[in-house]
Amino acid sequence: MDTIFQTFHQSQYQGSGPDLATTLTPIAPPHDPTLLRRFHKNSNVFSIHKDIESYIRIPQCHLSKAESTAWIDIYVAYWKAVGEILRAETGHHRHDWAIKVYEAWKEVTNLLIRGYSHAGFGAWTMPCLYTVGKYLRVFAIKADEEQAVKVGSGEVKMESDALGDDIMAGFEKNERLEDAARVINRIFTLCISDRAPIEESRKFGLYYTTNLLFKTYFKLNSISLSKNCLRALEAARTDMPSMEQFPKSHIVTFKYYLGVIHFLDEEYHK
Repeated sequence: MDTIFQTFHQSQYQGSGPDLATTLTPIAPPHDPTLLRRFHKNSNVFSIHKDIESYIRIPQCHLSKAESTAWIDIYVAYWKAVGEILRAETGHHRHDWAIKVYEAWKEVTNLLIRGYSHAGFGAWTMPCLYTVGKYLRVFAIKADEEQAVKVGSGEVKMESDALGDDIMAGFEKNERLEDAARVINRIFTLCISDRAPIEESRKFGLYYTTNLLFKTYFKLNSISLSKNCLRALEAARTDMPSMEQFPKSHIVTFKYYLGVIHFLDEEYHK
């Protein structure tokens, strides 16, 4: 755990969002491939809360009580999610690994969102939301693929025979991805509704989050939902930073999807 929380402490001290986000990734870095395994091995379900509290609730972090509590909850959930990922890698979950990983990662995401809405996390930590949102989508796609295989192989056939064809209708093809879209939309709302001064605003996360929603809606073949984001962005335009202030990577991706939407609507002049 020392490595992850050394980065956490350094990031909090320096106000480095990208570095902080590396402590909430589900993939170990190439230079330290055993990082997640060591992180999970150094605690257990009975002591994890106390262990993480000992790293976070210290004077050097300069965090409020609400912030400390929120980060503790987030890293406890992250520890549990890492456990699901490691069990999946060793084959312990067999056919249901992706669903378990998705649900565990969704808990990390929801707690992180709560950290902004209830504990006042600073806008500089937004890269953490980028990371957890990105992988929430990835795990949702994997979970839906896993569910489709189970349905196709007949693993749910007995339930269908017992309860009727309406049960099969409950196995939505993209059930988790649709669920992930709702969670990511909460991140979008968190950004666009921020009333902090521009220099401290979560609105700087708007284009990244919008791009994540675009990717999700396109995957769901629900491109029309993307227009809801566009309308919300247009309505908030006067309260947003200028486009030049956003990272170029966010803007390039946004303009790409915007161009595709206009093309599909045959609005070639745009």
